[in-house]
Amino acid sequence: MTSKFEAQAVMKLQSLLSSYESRGYSPVPTSEIPKDVAELQPDLVVRRGEETIVVELKGGHRPSGSGQAVRLERMAEVLEEFPDWKLELQWLGAPPAERLSRDQASEVISRALAVRQVDASAALLLTWSAVEITLDQMISVLEAKNSIPFSPGAAPRRSPKQMVSLAQSLGLIPEDVYDVLLRSGDARNGIAHGFRNERVPSVEMLADELIDTAQRILPESYVSPDQMVDWFRERYEDPAESVPYDSREGGYQYSGNGPFDADDVLRDNFADADERDIQQAVRILESESVEWVSIERIQ
Repeated sequence: MTSKFEAQAVMKLQSLLSSYESRGYSPVPTSEIPKDVAELQPDLVVRRGEETIVVELKGGHRPSGSGQAVRLERMAEVLEEFPDWKLELQWLGAPPAERLSRDQASEVISRALAVRQVDASAALLLTWSAVEITLDQMISVLEAKNSIPFSPGAAPRRSPKQMVSLAQSLGLIPEDVYDVLLRSGDARNGIAHGFRNERVPSVEMLADELIDTAQRILPESYVSPDQMVDWFRERYEDPAESVPYDSREGGYQYSGNGPFDADDVLRDNFADADERDIQQAVRILESESVEWVSIERIQ
């Protein structure tokens, strides 16, 4: 499988080739590249008239460190034998960093629990890293589904605070989780950069809150209250929308379609959901109606 960095190198080479071609250069066929040069596998060779340029991408797609330096030095030595050939280096950059998986984030939280016994500040820092992993993956899932207005990999790298705000605005985390993360983020910054934060009276209490919150949202199966509400509204509606009402007959005439209770439906369909999230979703729905009918049965 082609790595993200290899794909980045291919895109860079295509861009460079277009740039050289716009200036009158043409790619040199492999058969016309001297054996000593070809053996070093140059990234790109282009020619314009008598001038030939060997283009090398300097970065992590080649052996890094001293290995790459030796190879480039050898390429320079070989090209000294060809007066009209020259070497140009193009910086590709370092390989993009990849976050840990959610399984690995769970291991981080386990370490945080152990550290919490002796150092609440260290436990908070560890747990915050697991939170970042979780939020990043939550947002990436929506990116991959094109559910938010930028494609995977196109969005700029977000700061922790931006991730928290975006996750909340997308309905991926509820308000109480958002509140804990905001307070914990401030404390995390203070601890990491050596500042005292008077707004955090008890790091111990906040570390415990953050660990609990991280454990709550970490599972792949996590569903927020907003997500449960959206799921419910796609399948159920207020009986006032479609069910005949007869006051003489006792009210709505359900005819076998309900009434359904939001609490019962959500618990049946989201058995692994956190109790706090179910209760929040139920409160939202019951503020609209206490009885529901199935849209599927109406159709």
